[in-house]
Amino acid sequence: DGGGGGGGGAMKPPVEGGASSDETRSSSSASGATGGVPQLPAADPNADIPVLKLGEAMKLDHMGPVIINVDGTTRRIDNWNEMTEKEKEVTWRRIAKRNKQRREALMEKLQSEEAAELEKQQDDRTDGP
Repeated sequence: DGGGGGGGGAMKPPVEGGASSDETRSSSSASGATGGVPQLPAADPNADIPVLKLGEAMKLDHMGPVIINVDGTTRRIDNWNEMTEKEKEVTWRRIAKRNKQRREALMEKLQSEEAAELEKQQDDRTDGP
């Protein structure tokens, strides 16, 4: 026996709650449920949904600029759709300039942290037994 299991028939692992997967399937099919997993509705074939293929890019400019926070997290402007075109233009320029500064600061911080970690590793090697 090279299967790694012992004895007669194959044992199925219990599903959460202690029931085997067969018991769970039979009880859910008896009640008409689909295993308790919510199902998404079928897609509307007439909907104008863009298709994105691997390697392609899609612009999301209509959602407004992505803001890079000081800690590196990102967010968007909540009221972008309520802004006038002039407000959007000014905001986009200001955020682009600020994002560039924040990206540069984050890269410098990352590089200094990596350099400090590398120096620590080298110190650990030279201080070893």
